[in-house]
Amino acid sequence: MSHELSGNWITIGRAAGNTFQIADQSVSGRHCEILLRGNEVIVSDLNSTNGTFIKGERITKGILRPGQLLRLGQVDLYLEAAPSAALPAAGGFNEAAPAKPGIQPGAAARPARKYQVLFVDDDRALLEAISVLYEILGDKTWEIHRATTADQALALLNQKAVDLVVLDIGMPVLDGIQLLTLIHRRYPDVKKAVLTGSDAPGHRETCLANGAELFIRKPVSGEGMKAVFTALNELISWAQRKGFSGMLRQVGLSDVIQMECLGGNSSILEVRNQHMQGQIYIESGAIVHATAGTQAGEKAFYRLLSLTGGEFRLQSFQPPAERTVHGQWEYLLIEAARVHDEETTTFISKKADGAAQSPSPVPASAAARTEFHAVGDHLVEVIIGDGKWHPAEGTKTTSGSVSPK
Repeated sequence: MSHELSGNWITIGRAAGNTFQIADQSVSGRHCEILLRGNEVIVSDLNSTNGTFIKGERITKGILRPGQLLRLGQVDLYLEAAPSAALPAAGGFNEAAPAKPGIQPGAAARPARKYQVLFVDDDRALLEAISVLYEILGDKTWEIHRATTADQALALLNQKAVDLVVLDIGMPVLDGIQLLTLIHRRYPDVKKAVLTGSDAPGHRETCLANGAELFIRKPVSGEGMKAVFTALNELISWAQRKGFSGMLRQVGLSDVIQMECLGGNSSILEVRNQHMQGQIYIESGAIVHATAGTQAGEKAFYRLLSLTGGEFRLQSFQPPAERTVHGQWEYLLIEAARVHDEETTTFISKKADGAAQSPSPVPASAAARTEFHAVGDHLVEVIIGDGKWHPAEGTKTTSGSVSPK
């Protein structure tokens, strides 16, 4: 996002009435106001909850210069000089928001066209909030359409090629389940998800049986709304991937698992690379079993989550022979990240210690031929030698067969 400054006071905040709106929960409704004056920008905090910071220091009023960072809550903004002048008569703010679901180094390129997403809900305020937030999180890859009634939704579907429809159940006249059934019959290729506050028995099963790929309860926090966006964004992009498969460098396993669990789905997530093969069993949104090579249970789950290369594929669910995982999926993902960080730190520490002293008494010529080859995550093959073959002590050798030392 960017905003070009002029010589007038402008306000920045989360609320819709600001000159520059940033839909982030850490930003107050009216967070601060700024004024371009000559070569400087005057920043005044408006009693924000999470503070306004220049160069890391909280201010009530301060001067911001080109090249410096302005932090509002947890959002960083950068004052950039206009390219046509050494000192700007007008500058711009470029928001550097935190990392998003599905955008990581090595992620797939943006689609050639915007994804067309239709939200259907009789709550106008919710539709407005979702539109603002998800257009920002979508980073110009989503075009959002809104409908508050079933007839509006059907009219939009008749006029536009929609990629995803997100429905609420509690709708007037024609409820969400009836509308879902109708849309599924008329537009079977359109992805469908249910986002509802209803928790009535049988609703999830009914929606999934009538064409919904996801059934998600409405979150009550900003972080929850971001998690929903990640799940929906993955659902759209997966429509282009045959067999719900992909590369781990494009999509992290944690994102795939989060989507399946948020949707209350049942599936088997098969993961493999050249050194490891495993499965994660997900039943009704809960992780119930995992295998990785000869390992099973939570250790196998953490091992698979540590992989950064390989392939995955979602398969139809079949009950496992045993249930070895019993924790909540949210906790398991957090714990997997912690285990991964600890293993990485230990590996780096051991490698640094190994550089200080040789692991075994080898000749200097051999040490010069030491090689390290990564053969898996946190697994390194170390080859030490002088480039020649030598009979080991006490080992008999025959012509054409020599034991390496």
